[in-house]
Amino acid sequence: MDLYVLFGLMVLGASLALLAKRRRARAPRLTDGEREEVLRSLRVSVRRDWAAEADKRGLTPDPERPRLLHTQWAPAPATLADGRVPGIGGSTADMAGLVESFGALTPRRLVVVGPAGSGKSTLLILMLLELCRAGARLPGGAGAGQGVAPVPVLFSLSSYDPRRHELLDWLAGRLVVDHPEVGSQAQAGQLLREGHVLPCLDGLDEIPEQHLARVLVRIRRAFHPSLSVILACRTEEYARALRQGPVLYGAAVTEARELAFPHVLSYLRDSLGRGGPGHAEWADLFGLLEHGWGVLEDEVRAGRARGLPVATPSWSLLAPNAGQVGAAVLKERWTAQVRAVAPDDGAAGTVGPELLAALGTALTSPLTATLFTDLYGHADTDEEDPFRRLVLADPAHVRAEILDNTVRVLFDHRLTPDHWPGARRHLSFLARHLERIDRTDLAWWELSKAVPHAVYGVLLGALAAVAGGVTTTSAVGAHDGAVAGLQLGTAGLVTGMLVSWWGPEPVSSWLDRSVRAVGDRARAGRGGRGGRRSQAPDRAPADPRFGRMSTALAIGVPMGGVIAVLAALSAGPAGGALGGLVFGLVFGVAAGLLGAGGPVRGPRFRAGTGLLRRLWAGMRGGAGAGAVLGLLFWASYRAAASPGSAQWEQQSRPGYAVVASLTFALFGAFLGLLSGVLRWLQAPAPADDSTSPQVLLRGDRQLVAGWGLVVALLFGAAVVPVMAAYPYEGGTHVVEGFVFFMAMTLWVPLAVRTWPRYVVACYWLRLRGLLPRDPMGFLEDAHRVSALRQVGGVYQFRHKDVQDHLSRVQADGGTGTGTGTGARRGRVTGAPR
Repeated sequence: MDLYVLFGLMVLGASLALLAKRRRARAPRLTDGEREEVLRSLRVSVRRDWAAEADKRGLTPDPERPRLLHTQWAPAPATLADGRVPGIGGSTADMAGLVESFGALTPRRLVVVGPAGSGKSTLLILMLLELCRAGARLPGGAGAGQGVAPVPVLFSLSSYDPRRHELLDWLAGRLVVDHPEVGSQAQAGQLLREGHVLPCLDGLDEIPEQHLARVLVRIRRAFHPSLSVILACRTEEYARALRQGPVLYGAAVTEARELAFPHVLSYLRDSLGRGGPGHAEWADLFGLLEHGWGVLEDEVRAGRARGLPVATPSWSLLAPNAGQVGAAVLKERWTAQVRAVAPDDGAAGTVGPELLAALGTALTSPLTATLFTDLYGHADTDEEDPFRRLVLADPAHVRAEILDNTVRVLFDHRLTPDHWPGARRHLSFLARHLERIDRTDLAWWELSKAVPHAVYGVLLGALAAVAGGVTTTSAVGAHDGAVAGLQLGTAGLVTGMLVSWWGPEPVSSWLDRSVRAVGDRARAGRGGRGGRRSQAPDRAPADPRFGRMSTALAIGVPMGGVIAVLAALSAGPAGGALGGLVFGLVFGVAAGLLGAGGPVRGPRFRAGTGLLRRLWAGMRGGAGAGAVLGLLFWASYRAAASPGSAQWEQQSRPGYAVVASLTFALFGAFLGLLSGVLRWLQAPAPADDSTSPQVLLRGDRQLVAGWGLVVALLFGAAVVPVMAAYPYEGGTHVVEGFVFFMAMTLWVPLAVRTWPRYVVACYWLRLRGLLPRDPMGFLEDAHRVSALRQVGGVYQFRHKDVQDHLSRVQADGGTGTGTGTGARRGRVTGAPR
C-alpha cells in the first residue's frame, strides 16, 4: 500500500510542478496599444542615452568644437555585395539624407564596412540618433503597419558567446538589461522577432577568431530576409566572412571612403584655434602638410598628363610599398619639392619628407585625426612635449607614436594626476585583462576573472567551515565540530574553485541547453518519421526560472557530492548519501533562490511590477517542488534504517510519507514566497535613469541586501518555534542558527552574485597595485575625459587600437612595440600580452 501512495504522491507533485512551469513559460503577448507605448518609451530611452554619449565622444556641435570631422560613404564594390541590392552613399554631414536612403531599401538591411578607425561605430550612433529623431514614418518593413517604426538599438557583439546563446535570445537579454522599459525577456524577444526593434550590430570584427564562423551562422539564422538590421564590420574581416557564405541576404553594403585631406586640415586647424603650448609649432607642421598635399595634387595631375594610371591624389601613393605604376617616380619628384621648401629653423624643420608622408597617411583615418587633436593645449611633464616626440618618431610607426602621445596626454593630464597618479598603469592592466579574456567590453562584474580561482575557493571554504564547525561544536562537541568543519570547508573549497573556474552562469546555461536539447531530440523523434526532420524555428528565450534551478544544481551538486563522499567514510554509504542530500539541498536551494547571472538594475518600488503575481507563482511552485523533495527525503531516511528494525517498520508506514511530503511542501511554499520577493526585486520596470555601470552596480548591491533581508526573515521565523520548544536551551540554539545563517548570508551571494565577487576582486587587485582605491570612480572619470566610451552598462576603450596599444604598455610607461622615441632611448622591452 505504501508503494502505491508513494508513487501517487510523486506523480501528483511532479505533475503540479510541470504544470506550474508550463503556465509560467507562456509569456503574455503585447497588445497593439501596449506595444506602441513600449516602443515610444524605448525610443525616448535610446535617444536620451546615446545623445549624451555622442556629446561625450565629440560627435555633436559644441562651442569648443567649431568643426566636426565628417566621413564619406559610398556603395561597396561588387566583391563585398550580393549584387541584388545596390549600396547607399552619403556623408555624416547629411545624416537625414543617409537615413532617407536607408529607409528606401527593401528590405532595410545594411552592412557598413571600412578599415579600422574609419568611423563605422560613429556612423551607427549618428544613424541611430537620426532614426530616433525622424520617428515612426519609415515606409514598409515589419512593424510599420502599426503606426510606429522599428526603434534602433545599438548592440556590441564583442561579448557575445555563440556557444551559450542563440543570437536573438542574447539580444533580448541585453535589451532588457539596458532598457528595462521593454518588460520581460520574452516580450523583448517578441519585439525583436516581429521586427519592431532595429538591431544595430557593432563589434563583429572584435569577436575572437575561433567563434567568428559560428557567430556568422547565428546571424544568418536569426535575421531572415524580412527582418531589418544594420551590421558594422571591418572590410578585411567581412571579406573573409563572405568566403564562408552570405552574411546577410539582400543587404546593401556601404564602405568608408578616405577622408578628403583639405577637410582634415580644416578640422585640425579649427581645433588648434584654442591655443596652448606649442601653438606655433603645430601651425608650422600643418603648413608643411598643406604644402605637401598641394605638391602631391600637382604631381598627380602632371602624372595623368604623362599617361600614368593615377586616378586621385592620396597619401598612400607615397607609401614605401606602394605598387602602383609610376608611384616611385611620383614619390621622388614629390620628395625633392618638399625638401626644397623645408624650413631651416624651428622644430618643424626636423620633419623630413618620409615622416610628413607617413603623418599625412595616418591622418586620413578619422580615429587618428580625432586623437591627434588631443595633443593640443597640453604640456607634458616627461622629458619632451608631445610635439617633440612626434617629430622624432620613426616614420614606419608614426601611428603608434600618435597613440602613445594620446595615452600620455589623456592619462597624465586630463585624468588629474593628484587623484589618479597611476592612471596609465591601471588602464594598461585593464587592457591586458580584456585581451586575456577576449573582450572589448570592460564590465565591472568580469573583474573577478582577474582573481585566482583559489581566492574564491578559500573564502567559500572558510565560511562553510566556520558555519559547520561552530554550530556542530555548540550542539554536539568539539570532535564532531572539527569533523563537520573539515567536511563543509572541503566542500566549500571544491565548490568555490569549480564555480570560480567555470562560473555559475555558464554552468546554469550549460544545464539549460542540455535539458532543452533532450527535449528537442524527443520532439524531433516523435515528429521525424520517414527519415525527415523538420527544422525547428528559433527557440524563444530560455525561461529564467529554469535558470534558477540550474543555479541550484550548479551549487548543490558539488557541495552535496563532496559531503556525501567525506561523510561516507565515517557514517557509511547510506549516511553519506543522506548527509550529501541534506547539505546539497540547503546550499543548492539557497543559491537557486538568489539566482546566478549578470547584474540587475535593482529594486523597483512602484506599482505595476507584479508583486502579488510573483508571490503566488513562487508559493505554488515551491509547494509542488517541496512535496516531491519530501518524498525523496523520506525514501532516503527509510533506506538508511536497517531492514526489519523498529525504525524501519515505523518509517514504512504510509502516514510518514504523507507527513514528510506535507512538511516539505509547507517549507517549499515559504521558500517560494521568499523567491517571489527576490524576483520582484529583480523585476525589470520602467526606469527614469539611463543604464550605466554605476546603475547596475547599485542594483546588484541592492539585490544582495534584499537577500540578507530574506535570510533575516528565515532566521526570525526559525527562532520563534525554537524558543517556544526549548525555553531554557533555546538561547544556545539561537546562537548556532545565527552563526549558520550569517555564514549563508555571505556564502551564497559570494558564490553566485556579481557584486560580492567584484568587491573581492577590487581588494585583491588594489593590494597588488593594479587598481586604485575607487575603481568605479576611476572608470567614470576616464569616461568623462574620453579615455573610455560607454555602451549601455559597460565601458569600452576609445577604440580597439587604443586597447591593443595599452595592452602592450608596461607599468613603467614603456611599450612593447619597439618603436618611437622611447625605443631609441632603451626604455622599452617586450611587454607581456
